[in-house]
Amino acid sequence: MINQYEVPAYIEDHIPALKKALHQFPAIFHIYDTVGCFSEYTDRQLREQNFPVAGKCLQLAGKLYERGNEVVKGAITRVFVPVLSKVPLGDAVNRIRIYGLIPDAIYGLYIQQQLIYNGNR
Repeated sequence: MINQYEVPAYIEDHIPALKKALHQFPAIFHIYDTVGCFSEYTDRQLREQNFPVAGKCLQLAGKLYERGNEVVKGAITRVFVPVLSKVPLGDAVNRIRIYGLIPDAIYGLYIQQQLIYNGNR
């Protein structure tokens, strides 16, 4: 089980581009800041349609949710999924592509958040 103190190193191991960003604050003690940084990076990759990197980020978020303790799961649910849900889906092709990248572990959370986000517009 991955705890909140292991998350920064786990993200850095899988997404080396975030190493510098994660060291700008004491991320080891701030799981929400860490996941926020990771969410923003993922959001940027999706908006730029860099699907190979975005897919890697989404798979990592799914693993963190599956293998994380309750604190880690809470951060993915409260920080990562809402950011993911606000990414514009664009045309049908991009929508299908993005849906296909979201791992099963967080897909249900994503759909729930989409319903909430789109219902409040």
